[in-house]
Amino acid sequence: MAKARSIELLLNDDDHDHKAEIVNLFQKAKRLECLVAFAKHSVWADIKKPLKEALANGMQARFAIGLNFYHTDPDLLDELWRLRKKYNVELYLGTMDSTFHPKIYAFQRHSGCKLVIGSANFTRGGLTENYEASVLIDDPSGAMMSSVIEHFEVLIEEKVIVRASKARIDLYAKEYEINKMWARFGKRKADRAIATGKASLDALSKFLELMKEGGVNSDFEVQLKNRRDNLAQAPVQLRSIANWQGKSEHDFLTHFNSLIAVFHSGGLARAKTRIARKRSKFSNAVAAIVEETVTSPRAAFALLHSHFEEIKGAGINLLTEILHALDNKRFAVINQNSISGLRLAGYDSFPLHPSKDNVNADSYQLYCDQAESVRTALELDDFTELDALFNYVYWHGDNVDDDD
Repeated sequence: MAKARSIELLLNDDDHDHKAEIVNLFQKAKRLECLVAFAKHSVWADIKKPLKEALANGMQARFAIGLNFYHTDPDLLDELWRLRKKYNVELYLGTMDSTFHPKIYAFQRHSGCKLVIGSANFTRGGLTENYEASVLIDDPSGAMMSSVIEHFEVLIEEKVIVRASKARIDLYAKEYEINKMWARFGKRKADRAIATGKASLDALSKFLELMKEGGVNSDFEVQLKNRRDNLAQAPVQLRSIANWQGKSEHDFLTHFNSLIAVFHSGGLARAKTRIARKRSKFSNAVAAIVEETVTSPRAAFALLHSHFEEIKGAGINLLTEILHALDNKRFAVINQNSISGLRLAGYDSFPLHPSKDNVNADSYQLYCDQAESVRTALELDDFTELDALFNYVYWHGDNVDDDD
């Protein structure tokens, strides 16, 4: 009878850690498939000798290493690159088009395979010091090794990873140093802002500079053109909803989809089925705000909120998108992106996940007042430009914790 596959939990503790297990697995390995998000030179002193011994004994190795967020050390890439001159080693690098984030150490043996799959990157922290959790899988059939190899080949075919070259490693090293310098600068600014507790527009100003690089072809100008084109269509779509006299859910959704298509908040489509169940109430709500001549954000929010209370799925994001479409100089959009952006300016009194339960008319008035202060200081024309900046910061300010 074939031996059954076994699975054990692997942690970094005093008795045994990821490094000890991987070093042990080198000893009888015929082949290694290593796919990790980050790799750091800190691990090299511990891994170099057992890895080279395994390679000298005939082990074949392939490494696929991510470059996202510049957490991988170029020095470690150089070390692995040099191994190929003497041993059967292949090195592949993530293309950075999308986040490469696996942590797989798969060892083919004379009989079956063993794999470590979990949270540990190829760093000293990941393999010895951090609180990591993985599973150690013993598969006598070798089927899981075949799956890993097949997955590796698919990643190559789809160009998620590409074969390393000295030129690519050198280019990455230059980019890495530039990123490292700016990261240090940014950390000092952030530490100072945290220590003093004072609001600062430095970060938003820097992002705005980046966004405007390229003049008429900049991210700022391209986004603004798209947003203003959509903003011109928004009142037409709102009146279409306000005047809707249909009956069927399908007919309503045709109008509703046209409306949210001109907004710039992701996820609005997810609630459309629930909103369609209250389609008449939603149409009446839009009609009420379109016909209203109220000027203050507080009053406009209160009016639309009173209608939306009975409409599941019609949340703060949609509510403020509608107000913004009516007047982008008075009404600011509230969503997670914009609240995160406002927090960079030191305004942190708003919930990161806004809802009808935690945002009211008074807090929306305060939000618009504070957003107006930021808009004025940055010399932006309206809340459309500010929202474009907040969105840019949210999606371009990614940060992943270091593993070292």
